[in-house]
Amino acid sequence: RRYYEMALDKPNMQINDTPYVNRHVERMVRHAGLGPHQRILEVGAGLGKFSVPLLRRGLNLVCNDLSPVQLERLRAAAPQPVPMIACDVIDIATHTDEKFDHVIGFFTLHHMTDLESVFAATRCVLRPGAELSFCEPMGRNPLYYIQIALTPGMSMSAERGIVNMSDRIVHAAMRHAGLVPLPSVSYGFAPPFVVNRAWGSKLEDALNRRSWLSWAHAFVLFRARNPR
Repeated sequence: RRYYEMALDKPNMQINDTPYVNRHVERMVRHAGLGPHQRILEVGAGLGKFSVPLLRRGLNLVCNDLSPVQLERLRAAAPQPVPMIACDVIDIATHTDEKFDHVIGFFTLHHMTDLESVFAATRCVLRPGAELSFCEPMGRNPLYYIQIALTPGMSMSAERGIVNMSDRIVHAAMRHAGLVPLPSVSYGFAPPFVVNRAWGSKLEDALNRRSWLSWAHAFVLFRARNPR
């Protein structure tokens, strides 16, 4: 919480209508099957980098984050009133009686130290048959570790959870929590400073059409279903 509240004004945490952000949002909406008829809990919403674009698409969100300071900034930026739950996700069931149609998260799961507890907690607020979807960095992609080594302010101690972002580890934690893992979806190659340029978007589109390059994907959407 201290780390993120000290980083409130970092450019990469702000709400920006960019191709990079919109691509992640579009992947989440498409592969998770999100729609305005659903009640959706977003875990680790932060300042609303992905929440605001989802709200602009008419989705019905409840936003959770450990930091009430970040949630207040999100509230100010949201295009409409949004319910907020400020707590550790592991305690989410003690802060709401609601059962959700979907739980989602963007680049938050790899910051969690106990994946099984996170999945068990979110399962408690999922209705039977509902699903969860987390967009995360692909743990096998070496570019993340190069980025961590070269970027001021980034450290392996803060980002070490990336090594756990694999089907083997995440699906095992899902099963132990009583969830049924669904096929993961991998995609994307380039960081924001590439994708947010016109030529970068075209390059990304061209690469995504090459299925044989899936081994080099940078992002993965982990999914699971709560049994009925």
